[in-house]
Amino acid sequence: MIAEYGDPRDIDPWMELVTQVRWNFPGLETQEALDEHRATVLRFMGKKQAVCVKNEGKIAGVILFSRGHNMICFLAVSPGFRRRGVATLLMDEALSNLDRTREIAVSTFTADDEKGPAPRTLYKKYGFIEDELIEEFNYPNQLFILHPEGSERKNRQLAINRMVREISSILADNRPVIYLYGSSVLNDFRPGWSDIDILVLTQEQITKQQAVHLVTLRQTLLKDEPDDPYYRSFEGGMLTLDAFLTGKPDRVVYWGTSGERITDTYAFDSFCMTELITDGALLYGKDIRKQLKLPCYVDLYSDVNKHYETITRYASCTGRSFYSFGWMLDISRCIYTLRTGKVISKTGAAEWALENDLCPERAALETALTVRKAPLKYKHDEYMLDQAEKISGAVLRYAEVLKHELETTNASSQPGHSPYS
Repeated sequence: MIAEYGDPRDIDPWMELVTQVRWNFPGLETQEALDEHRATVLRFMGKKQAVCVKNEGKIAGVILFSRGHNMICFLAVSPGFRRRGVATLLMDEALSNLDRTREIAVSTFTADDEKGPAPRTLYKKYGFIEDELIEEFNYPNQLFILHPEGSERKNRQLAINRMVREISSILADNRPVIYLYGSSVLNDFRPGWSDIDILVLTQEQITKQQAVHLVTLRQTLLKDEPDDPYYRSFEGGMLTLDAFLTGKPDRVVYWGTSGERITDTYAFDSFCMTELITDGALLYGKDIRKQLKLPCYVDLYSDVNKHYETITRYASCTGRSFYSFGWMLDISRCIYTLRTGKVISKTGAAEWALENDLCPERAALETALTVRKAPLKYKHDEYMLDQAEKISGAVLRYAEVLKHELETTNASSQPGHSPYS
């Protein structure tokens, strides 16, 4: 058996194989869908992004991959040729065409899908690891990622996967759903500065015993893996979906920067809610975000105003810590949200503010952005710590720009207006 690039002359036997296994692939159930797939295969053949394995002239397996998207798009093996190395030949050839210095993606069946064991085992053999749960053609799937050598995100995702397994095991009878949001999903996670933000929502109330296990879970995992830098970075809340939607008192497990506790309330501001709905990653359970309400512009405006009040109250005296640079990033993000009605990463907002020359203390914002991009490098840098201690004046002058934006936006906006409508 050999792997070779597909040729348009192979299209009929290629599609015979696809038709034979189409019931394993959501989205290929109808003749119309098969016709569309045939056209897709021909396009991939034209780009040398279609490979097949032949045995005595018969197609035993096929794979489609995209160099542009750096992903495996489709893989199928004829039932009569399974467990004979066909999938390995296909994967070897596809991966040799993709960029191993970047993330390579593939979507496959979930862990609890009866069709999942074989493909998941194959991808794990090549080093792919589980990522977020997704939906394709109205069917639940899971994204798998092959990370570059030495990837920080790979190590972070392994810690996330361990945390999800532990939480879902403790809450197995509560039907939990687990989300990742914040800097990790906005591609703005910075080791040494950022948090790993998670939200756990359950159908049944968390029991006292479960809460006791959960509240110290970060420390438990850190004790088990003391060299892992991520477990202490997890922050978020765990509570029932009903309490999250209504604000009713509930048994809540809270993890924060200052510690952890069992409490009775937990709520999102409009920034977090927007991130969750528009960019959040589903890690476990059935997606319930259709039950959530996307914040309107008035909600975002109100929270920006609260941020402004916090900045003017506490930023007049900055400490000798690189976290002091965060005020400059927060202001940039608030201005971006006022102008666009959207929420982006802090790094992205600071870059946008510099491009639009919005900050009267440009050098201070540039320094803040430099530290944000490499916090571990500057954590103990004496010069940068000196700059952090003296940055309060620049923060307050930049806050005046935010104040002007609030006043201008307030004067021109209409109550109830939403930029999402």
